[in-house]
Amino acid sequence: MRDIVLRQIEHLVEPSRLWVSWQSPDASGASRRRHVVAEITKEDGEPIFRYLDQTPQYQAARREGFEGYPAFNRSKVEHRKGVLEAFVRRLPSRKRGDFSEYLEKHRLPSDFKGSDFALLGYTGAKLPGDGFELCPDLTTVDVPLETIVEVAGFWRQGVPQSELEVGDEVRFCLEPDNAADPNAIAIYSAGRRIGYIPSPMLPMFNNWLRSANVTAHIDRLNGKPERPLVYLFVAVAPPS
Repeated sequence: MRDIVLRQIEHLVEPSRLWVSWQSPDASGASRRRHVVAEITKEDGEPIFRYLDQTPQYQAARREGFEGYPAFNRSKVEHRKGVLEAFVRRLPSRKRGDFSEYLEKHRLPSDFKGSDFALLGYTGAKLPGDGFELCPDLTTVDVPLETIVEVAGFWRQGVPQSELEVGDEVRFCLEPDNAADPNAIAIYSAGRRIGYIPSPMLPMFNNWLRSANVTAHIDRLNGKPERPLVYLFVAVAPPS
């Protein structure tokens, strides 16, 4: 195992918002796409949940069976009560004896004292079976910073997970001619495309690639045979 995988997130930051994405738990084939369906922002410190019901991604999710987040009725676009509580339930209690192991999995320090809002962003707060995941918006956050990023669309690239190794360096390539999204950023390992930056992270990654020094390595390989997953440890520093 290479030393790079032992790196922790050292520069803890507070996201400006959290994107709420959803993928049908029963998705397969071309329908296995993750859609941003809502956002969590803060106004005067108060968390606010809003469905992004006018966006193409929300409409695509509806066609695939999205019925809303269980705690927030879809008939009401904005919700202000119990927002953080609804999502913190997706995390293990900070009082649990194995909470430090959960932090380590996400490369967070064992003495993590960040807010619940930040913890939700750093971990994604995924649960098996319901298809929801949170993604931090770090567009306006000052660098340096580090974060963990799941490679989107790895399963479509035809690269066997067994041919990747934890610690492998990856590089990013803009795809302005990408028919699906001209802002797309491809991820390459050893000259092979292994996937893409998740769509909610594209604005901040495009900004970082223009104005900062971005390095990344494969942090972990897991998932199931029918859905292998690849995660990156990404470090963003001021330009040298």
